[in-house]
Amino acid sequence: MPSAMPAISIAGLTVRFGDVLAVDNASLDVGEGEFVSIVGPSGCGKTTILNVLTGLVPLSTGSIS
Repeated sequence: MPSAMPAISIAGLTVRFGDVLAVDNASLDVGEGEFVSIVGPSGCGKTTILNVLTGLVPLSTGSIS
């Protein structure tokens, strides 16, 4: 059975705010119907990743499809 294409694919996501590196080279594939949680300590980039996904923050490099 061939693998399904991911519903969301993040590849090499990097976000900078001036000299501050907020997210460095993050990648993630989420399949259709999958439930995903993003966890980590304060300041690790969780909210920044979600803001990039919703279009509120531009990504510096990488791709989202």
